[in-house]
Amino acid sequence: MNQPIFISHSSKDDAIVRQLREILEAHGLSTWVDSRRLTGGDELDASIKAAIHDARDFLVVLSIEALSSGWVQKEIAYASEVAQEQEGYKVIPVVLPGVPRGILKPFFPNDPIHIFVKAGPNGLQEAIPAIYAALGEELPNDLQPGEPIQVEPVTELLLTLTDSHIAEHDNIRRATATATLTYLPADQSRVITSRRYRFEAPLGPLELDEIRWYIEKYYQWPTGVFKQRAAKTEENLPRWGQALYDAALSGETAREPLSEWRRTTGSRRFSVQVDGEPLEGTPDDAAALGREAASDLLSLPWEILHDRNGYLSQGANGARVRRRLPNRERQPIAQAELPIRVLLVSPRPEVADDQGSPVGYIDHRISAKALVQAVEELGEDLVKVDLLPFPTFPAMKAALKQAKDQGIPYD
Repeated sequence: MNQPIFISHSSKDDAIVRQLREILEAHGLSTWVDSRRLTGGDELDASIKAAIHDARDFLVVLSIEALSSGWVQKEIAYASEVAQEQEGYKVIPVVLPGVPRGILKPFFPNDPIHIFVKAGPNGLQEAIPAIYAALGEELPNDLQPGEPIQVEPVTELLLTLTDSHIAEHDNIRRATATATLTYLPADQSRVITSRRYRFEAPLGPLELDEIRWYIEKYYQWPTGVFKQRAAKTEENLPRWGQALYDAALSGETAREPLSEWRRTTGSRRFSVQVDGEPLEGTPDDAAALGREAASDLLSLPWEILHDRNGYLSQGANGARVRRRLPNRERQPIAQAELPIRVLLVSPRPEVADDQGSPVGYIDHRISAKALVQAVEELGEDLVKVDLLPFPTFPAMKAALKQAKDQGIPYD
């Protein structure tokens, strides 16, 4: 059996030592940790000295508690003596966050190379390559440091809608607002803002109900007359998208910010911010109509904006679509303990026949797929995703309640 690596530590640091031990042992390195190897009848002093002397190397996990521990100090001193007697024997200090560098010198007169663990959830993982190097071991493939993910800056086109109200012409009601279009460059250079202009929703309740039926109801009976109705809706989507594009973005006032945004080639986003709050002192009836109009504006199908060449959200340089509301007060940041817990509720895969043909309607699982792909590289130490076996509303309520009752609610 390989000579073990002696790990000295304070009992206060058992959790991180357990992680370190599991990583080393999972890759074939034996460890000696007093909490695992000693029994109640062992002579503590003699057993530890023998283990340190016979170990391959001595690794000490240092925190303020460890440096204050008389046992840890004795172990460091004895390991330093062994290192002077045995060629190749290494004393490796692994320093946890919060330990000032200046207080380490008296404990390590031979001034070994210290490995400093950074604060944060990935601190130990990031220190593993340095620990392996100090041990003279080749880093296993699955512990190779990954490439840092660079967050690409986003160029944003922001449509702001204010003073919302309901306009009625020939018994046709439409949500109307004052619009401003703003180009927000990714490089934080000067923004371009249009003059204010009038926006009137080109789509009303009939069109919106049809889109809502297509997305939320059609999958329940995707056959017969419903399939014919869906085909007609699909034919209308480009036309509705063009009408929305013309109403929101095609005016002369919006030309300059839109042109600058269209010229960008990096990551792009189109955002709609609707402020539905009336002026102070507005009568209740008028305020209610204003909020109703704001809700209608926010629910417009901005994802189908179509410039007659294609949907803005699709193609090689497709833009993400985001809806926004104004923030009127400070929002405290919720602190979540790791791992972040996610409950994923998604329809099960379905087929239309015995041959496995896909169903002929929108795939509601696409958002779930994007979530899983985004977190799969992080590992369960950071994000834990639970898939709800039966994707129903009662099942979701029961899962949320159970997690809360167990003291591990979903984030």
